[in-house]
Amino acid sequence: MDRVCLSCGASNSESARFCASCGSALRDKCPTCGAELASDARFCSTCGSPVRTGEPADDEERKLVTVLFADVVGSTALGEQLDPERLRSVLSSWFSVASAAVEAWGGTVEKFIGDAVVGAFGVPVIREDDAARALHAALDMLDRLPGLNERFSQQHDVRLAIRVGVNTGEVIAPRATKPGEPLVAGDAVNVAARLQQDAEPGTVLVGERTYLAARGAFEFGAPVELVVRGKVASTQARRLVGSRIETERGIPGLAASMVGRDRELGALVQALDETRAISRPRLVVVMGSAGIGKSRLIREFVSASEAREEAVAILRGRCLAAGEKISYWALAEILRASAGISLDEPAESARDKLSRRVVETMAALPGGSMLAPSTFNALALTAGISVADSPLLELEPKAVADELSRAWPRFTTALSATGPVVLVIEDVHWASKELVEMLDRILTRSDGPVLIVATARPEFAQEHPQVVAPREDFLAVTLRPLSGDQSHRLLEELLAMADIP
Repeated sequence: MDRVCLSCGASNSESARFCASCGSALRDKCPTCGAELASDARFCSTCGSPVRTGEPADDEERKLVTVLFADVVGSTALGEQLDPERLRSVLSSWFSVASAAVEAWGGTVEKFIGDAVVGAFGVPVIREDDAARALHAALDMLDRLPGLNERFSQQHDVRLAIRVGVNTGEVIAPRATKPGEPLVAGDAVNVAARLQQDAEPGTVLVGERTYLAARGAFEFGAPVELVVRGKVASTQARRLVGSRIETERGIPGLAASMVGRDRELGALVQALDETRAISRPRLVVVMGSAGIGKSRLIREFVSASEAREEAVAILRGRCLAAGEKISYWALAEILRASAGISLDEPAESARDKLSRRVVETMAALPGGSMLAPSTFNALALTAGISVADSPLLELEPKAVADELSRAWPRFTTALSATGPVVLVIEDVHWASKELVEMLDRILTRSDGPVLIVATARPEFAQEHPQVVAPREDFLAVTLRPLSGDQSHRLLEELLAMADIP
């Protein structure tokens, strides 16, 4: 008779001690009272406690979670090449790197199964971008692997290849996590494992629900139909190609004219006109709750600015909610956009492009050519572009921060020497302390027609009251919910073009 896993409901052979689907220990007794259980029991016949995770207990809840399943390819052959001590060392290093990637993006390491790592995003805390965080973590693992393999090649004469599956779905999770206990159970975990098995080495295969949640921030391959063992219907999956430089918001195929934001758009346009007239930097923060329309307002403002007779340079960046080395991520995106550097640009090419851009830009300032080398070194550090002989590498952290604080206002001033510049920075409620301070340096130390437009949720004003304090170089634009008539008009436009069965 098959043994049914009380964690995920999967069937296992009679002799199995651990579940082949989720790795949980198989039990034949009620975890509450210890009474014997029938193989198909959902509740204990003695005490009435739920014993299958399909029926949440009081200390469990149903949650929407994104599961990441990463495994080493060819681990059996690896075990034949290395003695147990060396194999343990290799796998420990791999587990450390994989765990760091999961935790850096706000996930929790669920368990280690053999040489596989299972991460959960949405446990214990659900975040709006859990799917995107999981995909960032998967890409981070692939990015870290070459450096790890370099060490493995030198020390053990082996190299690892991994494949990753990511899937989003409903699971049962404990309300309070405990060390050593499974965090999640459900079909979403099983599908993530199957996606990993079908992925090619060095790639990430993504479930449809994860794709729908993160398609605005990542590039994906064409959909493929997979036959998953144990499931009647096929499963649709897509290969993760990479992250997008600029995130797309909203639902593809649905669009409508902007409704109820004419006053706010006019305030942004007027701020740009005033910045140009006085030739001094200004800061505008567009504040509103999630989903209220901040990004749409910015998109309309950018379109209006680009349509002006006078050329306006518009550079955009965004703050990330989690990750490593993201203190100046928004400025790094602005810098890469200005220099035409892609995220996957080879290091040497990125250095050359940035160097040319800095030299060309600084030439617009008196004596700027002499300041170009130091400006280049500081900006490269901000963007994470390595410069082997940079003098900043020898400085103390405070001295480095001082260099950055001088370089960015200098570069921004040079950018505005040939015309108005708009720096758009989205989601500053996620900004690091260092970035907030740098924006203040740019605002107060730059010269010329520079307009900084930032979007933020209300908590930004509570966390950084000094930024939103009333002063002549600051404007707050607060978005409030649409009126009933405005909402009705917006819905009518959306429904007019929506393909609804």
